[in-house]
Amino acid sequence: MFKRLGLSASFVLLALQAFASEVELEKRACPNIHVFGARETTAPAGYGTAGVVVNLVLNAHSGSTSEAINYPACGGQSSCGGVSYANSAVAGVKAVAAAVNSFNTQCPQTQLVLVGYSQGGQIMDDAFCGGGDTNEGLSDTSIPIQASAIKMIAAAIFMGDPRHIPGLSYNVGTCNASGFAPRPTGFQCPSASKIKSYCDAADPYCCNGSDANTHQGYGTEYGQQALTFINAQLAAAGTGGSSPGTTTVPATTAPAGPTGNPTGGTAAQYGQCGGIGWTGPTVCASPFTCKVANSYVSSYSPLPVRKFLKAFFHQQYSQCL
Repeated sequence: MFKRLGLSASFVLLALQAFASEVELEKRACPNIHVFGARETTAPAGYGTAGVVVNLVLNAHSGSTSEAINYPACGGQSSCGGVSYANSAVAGVKAVAAAVNSFNTQCPQTQLVLVGYSQGGQIMDDAFCGGGDTNEGLSDTSIPIQASAIKMIAAAIFMGDPRHIPGLSYNVGTCNASGFAPRPTGFQCPSASKIKSYCDAADPYCCNGSDANTHQGYGTEYGQQALTFINAQLAAAGTGGSSPGTTTVPATTAPAGPTGNPTGGTAAQYGQCGGIGWTGPTVCASPFTCKVANSYVSSYSPLPVRKFLKAFFHQQYSQCL
């Protein structure tokens, strides 16, 4: 019996050692910079116009990675499933927090950048700054992004954000009025120094203008200016993690359902793709594949140990690598 207990203890020790080795390997695989992009209303799944700035960052920083926020981006139109704007925005805030928190937990030293366009700017704003959003029925005023992730967010770019109000320290552009879903008078974001919010007077969504073309032009008009700000913020914060040495092409994801839970699409690099209780995407964006969290199991371990480790860690967590 004592021999059997000794074997069991050794078995557990082997499992723990293998897990520690894999955690170390995963840390070394984390990029220096990871960008989250959220598209505007009715834009196809992916980055929408936010992709202009996302791509500028990826091109400027070799080895940086990115992922699109998986949410409805809808305003009641049939083309996006008829989800109401309010439900879409609330789902989007949850999706931003879930994506950012998940990535930060896996890669705690990676610097993060948020880029949101129009409704995408609104959900980034709400997730990053908190304060709730009574315009859309979001009563929770807490910041849904975890504190460790807030610390690692170097820059947040909002373009055509309907939450715009005049007088904020991070406003850029000619608008001196409010958007259609404005922040309350006197609001201040706790992370204001990390934000630039772009809005011009002719914009009918973030301001009170009448030119919809203005709303779609911020990437062209302010993209390079936004990149300069992002670069300065990244330089000031310093880089973390270890770059994989390649630039990831932005992954395309499918819209989420009204509840904000992913109903399809693909998981980006380093994103979760399986595990106990996981209900999100199980397919990875090309060229990545879904692998168990402890895919590294020494070939020198006894066969029963290898089988156990692979089965155990597959149940716990799977990741796109």
